Amino acid sequence: MNETKFCINCGKEIPANATFCSFCGADQKTAATAETQTDGNTTTGKQPTPPEHDNMWTALKLGMKQTFTWSQRITRPQYWWLYLDLMLIALILTFTLGLKVYSFPAFAAHVNVLQAVLLLIYSALMCWISVMQFTAGARRLHDSNRSAHYLWFSLIPIVGPILIIVFMCQRSKPAGERFDRFASQPKPWTHKWWTWCLLVLFTLLYAGSVNMVAHDNAMDSALTTTSNSDSTSDSDDSYTDSDSYDDSDSDSTDTDSDTDSESDSSSDTDSITVGDDDIDISDQKTYNTSYSDSSWTGSTFKIDKVTVYKTDGAYTIGSGSDKRDFNGVVKVHMSIHAGRDISAYPTQAKLSTNDGQQVDADMDSDDFDGDLNSGTDTDGNLYFELSKLSSVKDITSIRLKWDASYDTDDYDDDNDFKTYDATLNLN
Repeated sequence: MNETKFCINCGKEIPANATFCSFCGADQKTAATAETQTDGNTTTGKQPTPPEHDNMWTALKLGMKQTFTWSQRITRPQYWWLYLDLMLIALILTFTLGLKVYSFPAFAAHVNVLQAVLLLIYSALMCWISVMQFTAGARRLHDSNRSAHYLWFSLIPIVGPILIIVFMCQRSKPAGERFDRFASQPKPWTHKWWTWCLLVLFTLLYAGSVNMVAHDNAMDSALTTTSNSDSTSDSDDSYTDSDSYDDSDSDSTDTDSDTDSESDSSSDTDSITVGDDDIDISDQKTYNTSYSDSSWTGSTFKIDKVTVYKTDGAYTIGSGSDKRDFNGVVKVHMSIHAGRDISAYPTQAKLSTNDGQQVDADMDSDDFDGDLNSGTDTDGNLYFELSKLSSVKDITSIRLKWDASYDTDDYDDDNDFKTYDATLNLN
């Protein structure tokens, strides 16, 4: 029986002494000379040399070494051990860092430094193991005498991934040695600048997509709690009015002076909902205000009610470096009428109090701002957590600042942006 070999270019079976392929015309002597070069532990022109014992550790070391290697081969045991390694690593990263980075955006109105660091670490590691898995799949296809272009089948819904799994499970074929002719690498991938550039680019793209998903998750969480927050606020207001009526019956001499400007209530069972948290209230005071500003673009911003709450004990908000305790809440009810197409952001407002505190609006404030079309009427509640509040009567005035703008092609239009500055005396 005549001995045969496989063409290093097309993989067809040809006589062992052939110098040219009768199918594709490739020069076998020239290619065979190139294939005798070695790269690490793998010698091209032969079957890929497996380690003495294929296991999770040896497969992971090989995968890390060949992260950016396309043109060699990897045996079936090596590939599936590496696949198991990478799946376990991805699960660990998801539960240790993924849940954290997907819960809150690192880059929003304000940059959360700790969240940004965790996001970049998570993204870099996930991109690394993704590239490792992708190139390992290409080498496994080579070992079964298939081109890496077969990976395009994975884009076909349902059927494509099944075909890829079938290809990955097939035995090694000697004809796959034709893919080893470009295996020579003078330097490991860690010493090449372009591999690091690719990893950095993939990391930034991945981090951007994760941050967008985290932002959407935070917004969805705020929207789902808006209805609960509104209903709770309405019940608090009605309860406050009822208590004021009872107080007026019990002490008629104080009724005229109290009911015109404020209503007091104190009950151990009172609570408000901010986001997903129910906050117990020990005391509260509601003020009716008459702030209205219609000086810009025919749009009107009104604040008709401010409520100061004293919590029943201390509560915690935020995480990491932004974590802080609070024992007071200020709720501001605002309504907006858009005189033209505008963008208004009172939910990003800053609040200052007469006792020297300055806080940002809670991200779980009602979602009633943003891009507003001309003629739109909207309203909602803004929540501000105060770190220190001894008594609701300590807050006698507040100052509120927020921004609004509109789009224009007129470069001379200096009125396209406005910062509102409202000072409200609570008495």
